[in-house]
Amino acid sequence: MKSQQTHDISPWNQNNEDLLTVTEQQVDEYKTTYENFQQQQDQYKKQKVIKVNTINCRGETRLIRKLIAINNWKEVFNNGDICWLGLPFKLQNFEEYFTQHVNRFPGMDLLAHKTQSSFYLNKFAQYFPDQYEFFPKTYIIPDELDKFQQEYKSTRTYIAKPDAGSQGDGIYLIKKLKDVKANESMVIQQYISKPLLIDKKKFDLRLYVLIISLDPYLCYINKEGLARFCTVDYEKPNDKNLRNPFMHLTNYSLNKRNTNFQFYNGKNILDINEGTKRTYSSIKKNLEIQGYNNQDIENQIDTLVVAYLQSLLPFLEFNQKLVFQKKVGEVKQCFQILGIDILLNEKGKPWLLEVNSNPSFQIEHEVFAANGKSVFEESYIDSYVKELVMGDAIKLAMISKEDQEELSEFGSYRKLDVDSTETVFSKMMQLYGYLSGYKFQEFLTSSKFQKLANFPQMISQTFLKHDYDLLFRKIILKSSNNNLMDFFQFINAIEQLAVRLNQDLETMLDRIIENF
Repeated sequence: MKSQQTHDISPWNQNNEDLLTVTEQQVDEYKTTYENFQQQQDQYKKQKVIKVNTINCRGETRLIRKLIAINNWKEVFNNGDICWLGLPFKLQNFEEYFTQHVNRFPGMDLLAHKTQSSFYLNKFAQYFPDQYEFFPKTYIIPDELDKFQQEYKSTRTYIAKPDAGSQGDGIYLIKKLKDVKANESMVIQQYISKPLLIDKKKFDLRLYVLIISLDPYLCYINKEGLARFCTVDYEKPNDKNLRNPFMHLTNYSLNKRNTNFQFYNGKNILDINEGTKRTYSSIKKNLEIQGYNNQDIENQIDTLVVAYLQSLLPFLEFNQKLVFQKKVGEVKQCFQILGIDILLNEKGKPWLLEVNSNPSFQIEHEVFAANGKSVFEESYIDSYVKELVMGDAIKLAMISKEDQEELSEFGSYRKLDVDSTETVFSKMMQLYGYLSGYKFQEFLTSSKFQKLANFPQMISQTFLKHDYDLLFRKIILKSSNNNLMDFFQFINAIEQLAVRLNQDLETMLDRIIENF
């Protein structure tokens, strides 16, 4: 098999005749960009050689070692500046958080589970409907099976996603109620049946978001990303094509099995090409040709991502306090890269499909030779994108928090303006902490929940102290937590409590917090 050749992937490889007259405004913009670049370089030069602890790396090992070689960093197996965990946080990693910058926030893996993320996105949409119209109508099964059956419409198509599934496993489309596997833990969403097509095929975008700090809440989005295409021309779902994953599912792990899968064809990977996996920069050129406004789409994506990140903050803060307790102030600044999967509909509106707390950082792909045997080769598209995403994240993590706050851009990342103003969910988190004795325990008992009855105006003629225990047991009825209430169940309980007491939820929370 012929080895792949290297190619010039610089966006500045045009011929001189393509150059346009430079305006005064462009000169000013260039100066601003250059000054920002120099500011980044000055900060970066202050750093010593970065020691990267790879003892816990997995599939991303090749990429990390490539970055270490390119940047003259140093690989170590303990006590690094950066500790890269290939898997979500575990208690065995506890001590590393006090001496190294770790690339995981505790509990993020649970928050990105399909059922958990659907729960809190649905909750935020309930309280802030105008800001949370960016994800399809979602039902958590089996908990919301009755609701789904009531709202089901035979003219619509739905997509079912197992909670524990990944890489497209177990996903299927639904047009009939009888096709729902009601006993399985999953989410069911309305299917976006009119997606934006390129080359007659459906595709989605994998964009990368970096959370670099919780206090202050600092988040960035990478300017580059991946587009994953289906390998069969798209048609609206019908009885004949409903079970064709190569038409409806964009997952790379599924489509690579199809003989129609097209690898990078050797052109500039930032230019238009026919590959089944492409760069976001390439896709933007397709969109421009089709008459879409890339800046408008980017603005909508930013709005979507910012709203999602706002919904995430109370739960991240809760998990941080849950894990580190009184030592939370001693934790070295950690960070995390999220994979955000977005689908554009035919009008160019972005929809949030899924969030991956453990996006793949593998830079190899499987290639089949003429004899049918497979080998793994480096994917230039994956390498190009993921070197930017991971490399610049590590560099940014090593800069002081004060400088992170000042930088609007860093390398391939640009900062997002995420409002960290206290929300009703932040107040619920404070109350949960109080009831657990500020220990932020994972679960509450009935007796701790009943402490709420001791606050002013928390008992009425129709809702007495013993009713707290009844409400508690009703909420945890379907739980497997053995008579214990978790934080998500607590949110439901507080909402029902406000209804029972005929009180405004936020006013009730404010009054309780004032009387701590």
